[in-house]
Amino acid sequence: MTNRKLAAVLFADIVGYTALMQSDESLALSTLEKFKQELDRQIPANQGEIIQFYGDGCLCVFNSSVDAMTAAKKLQLAFQKAPVVPVRIGLNVGDLVFRDGNVFGDAVNIASRVESLGISGSVLLSSTLRDQIKNQPQFEVTSLGKFDFKNVSLPLEVFALSNEGIAVPKKNAIKGKLKTVSPKKTKWQIPALLAAVLAIAALFWFETDDHAIPTASVQPSIAVLPFRDMSPNKDQEYFGDGIAEEILNTLAQLEAIKVAGRTSSFSFKGKEPTIAAIGEALHVNHVLEGSVRKQDDKIRVTAQLIKVADGFHVWSDKYDRDFDDIFKIQDELAQSIGEVLLTKLAPEQRLKLTTKTAPKSAAYDLFMKAKHIHKNIYNSSLNIADFLKSEQLFLQAIGLDSTDASVHAGLADLYDSFWVRIPEMDTLAKEKYLQLMEQESKLAIQLNPNLAYANQVRGYILRRTNQTDASFKHFLDGYKISPKNPESIIGLANLYLDMGLHEDALQFAEKTIQIDPLYRQGLTMQIYCNFYLGNLEETVNLCQSFLDIDHNNMTALEYLFRASFLLDDKKQALAAWEQMETIDANTTERLGLELEHALLQNDTAYIDIILAEENQNAKFNVYYYRGEKDQAETAFQLATEEYLSYADTEAIPQGNIYLDLLKNRRLQQYQTKAWFKQALNVEKKKYDYLFNKYPRADAILK
Repeated sequence: MTNRKLAAVLFADIVGYTALMQSDESLALSTLEKFKQELDRQIPANQGEIIQFYGDGCLCVFNSSVDAMTAAKKLQLAFQKAPVVPVRIGLNVGDLVFRDGNVFGDAVNIASRVESLGISGSVLLSSTLRDQIKNQPQFEVTSLGKFDFKNVSLPLEVFALSNEGIAVPKKNAIKGKLKTVSPKKTKWQIPALLAAVLAIAALFWFETDDHAIPTASVQPSIAVLPFRDMSPNKDQEYFGDGIAEEILNTLAQLEAIKVAGRTSSFSFKGKEPTIAAIGEALHVNHVLEGSVRKQDDKIRVTAQLIKVADGFHVWSDKYDRDFDDIFKIQDELAQSIGEVLLTKLAPEQRLKLTTKTAPKSAAYDLFMKAKHIHKNIYNSSLNIADFLKSEQLFLQAIGLDSTDASVHAGLADLYDSFWVRIPEMDTLAKEKYLQLMEQESKLAIQLNPNLAYANQVRGYILRRTNQTDASFKHFLDGYKISPKNPESIIGLANLYLDMGLHEDALQFAEKTIQIDPLYRQGLTMQIYCNFYLGNLEETVNLCQSFLDIDHNNMTALEYLFRASFLLDDKKQALAAWEQMETIDANTTERLGLELEHALLQNDTAYIDIILAEENQNAKFNVYYYRGEKDQAETAFQLATEEYLSYADTEAIPQGNIYLDLLKNRRLQQYQTKAWFKQALNVEKKKYDYLFNKYPRADAILK
């Protein structure tokens, strides 16, 4: 049932909850418990309704703006009492659509934007709501000024409740979901003459706050959410993920249906977003959700197909099976549900639907558990015990069925994740796991050369040892086998970035985002490519967009710092630095950003140490930042001549830095200098060789 009415919207969320959960889980959970208790107490007491809890946030509505403000004020005063809960609150009023327990409308979107400007202990409100309570003397409000919000056409004035005990943000320190404005004054980029800094993002967290109803597209489109584990023992999460993946892979075979990628669909795992929010975030018009429940030797799987536009359940069903062959059940359910979806969405494609033959269930059961621990636990915890547990399960699976290529590929993939974290000085361990990776990945290809996953893993391992041609072949084979899988494309992007073919790498990255809008490796690859191509303003925009959905992503913060420094945006650079330090005090040292930070802070003692050393690149950075042009040119010329003294122009190139030099804004003034032309020519020869040897991204992706 749908109805529309004028109502006040209250958004509240816990400031810094993600970082708190990482540092002290028990404190985070107790903080969340108090947050929910106070909302459960105050919202109904002030004639409001809690629409939805979502992670560390909550959406509420009120028929009266006065009631909404009263609740917000009481909540913040309660949150300030020990144990303190750091909450920010945003309010707005407007025309809302109520449908099936969900709320939609621009008023919701604006309320979340207003809330994003807040700090712990603050209550912010839109000018629309302020006009409704301006004659209420119990509310003291202060204007913070007008702001240009993302996805809001006109600037909006925002007010802060300023009663005693309520925090008010300082106007010059406000930040939130605002439109990015490119700096008018730009400076040049630090040189990347001798090397490019590459990183892989490790963590991704999605939190949506836009609740507008998406416009339906002509083509049927769907997001397949991970099936929730409703079992009493909570031990079937991997099975629920597996069912969703099988259905996703089954539907991805077909041209008639657009299928949101796994990363995007699975980003909602453990959260409670509305169907409308999922549809808007992933640009789909249908959502499939479900659950698994195992009890004794029985398993029940439920599934429901929901239309995003109106929340209507197009279809739902349940499947009861014995648990003696669960992975045969998985394929059976994928086929069955796939047929139903095609009947509803694209009946002409039904005959093209096929699923793979189920492997031996016991070995595959172990494989799925091992891979789940690797991807979802070890890659986050980096705990050796989790690595060993995953390894043991992979080895047990191989013991049951040594002919399954996916198990060997999974084990090689696990060893690769472990290998990159072994310190360089531990040469014995490095060599040991490199040999294991080589052995398992090669065996996986021998067993099944047509398995996309095996080709992806083999490509990465060959890349580790600079076997570029062989690596390219496997990445390309993986893409041809599974062209709708972003994992098949991002390997090519990494390889082309290694070679210095940045424009091609960027095209590959953009393709992964078309397939999977929240695919974190594609998002970070876009950041890398734009940074090394000198697109600094775009780098800042990409980093800020990534941080909107993953507040503590270290790669986005690192490159936000780097690009902001080069754009002479000291405030933004230092804010990014401080956030990195808050998350991990050792990270900034590992990233080698101390000199840039010292220059921003005018740390003369550190800078003097740098100038006393023989690192000409570092000296160039100091002199250029200080505006000492003659000294900067001398230092960079010395660095270039040192490079030219050992630059090997005869060897077959594995990579080049031609675009890094050519697109580097700081270096453009030197392009008429003979010594710089010589360096460009050396790198251009390498670039031309690689450019002509490997096909263009658009030719591969067409």
